[in-house]
Amino acid sequence: MKTLWIALASILALVTSAYAHMETSSVEDMMGSMMAEQNASELGQLDCSKIPDSEFEELGDATMERMVGGSELHEQMDTMMGGEGSASLTQMHIIMGKNWLSCTSLQGMMGSNMMPMMMRMMGNYYPSYYTGYNAALIFAILGWGLAAVLIVILVLILTGNIKIKKRK
Repeated sequence: MKTLWIALASILALVTSAYAHMETSSVEDMMGSMMAEQNASELGQLDCSKIPDSEFEELGDATMERMVGGSELHEQMDTMMGGEGSASLTQMHIIMGKNWLSCTSLQGMMGSNMMPMMMRMMGNYYPSYYTGYNAALIFAILGWGLAAVLIVILVLILTGNIKIKKRK
């Protein structure tokens, strides 16, 4: 009976370790291998024309895994884009890999950089409302300024520092 349990545990360990190797490589691992292949010491030295689409696809897959933050959500997004092995998903991963390395001017659905529509929300460039001083922003600032002045005056009146003379 013990040997059966040991055999099952060994098989389970082998299967899980094999499954772990099927998981997506990290972005850092992919970048390291690309740089090692081209003897580059920094990313700017990579020659994008020497990187095959299969590596861009793997890098894009790793990038997507990093962006969504979990393999379950990543699988759902893969399914929405056509499922594993589909041409549309493969093309999307290639575009994401090329965008990650700034190897293309193609924008795809992401824009010229990696998710630029998200960067405005994350405060990378500037807040999304800051496209100029529009009327709503100016009136909001003036309104809060007026409210602050009125509160200070009210406090001064209540403490007796400002006296209001009564008419006769």
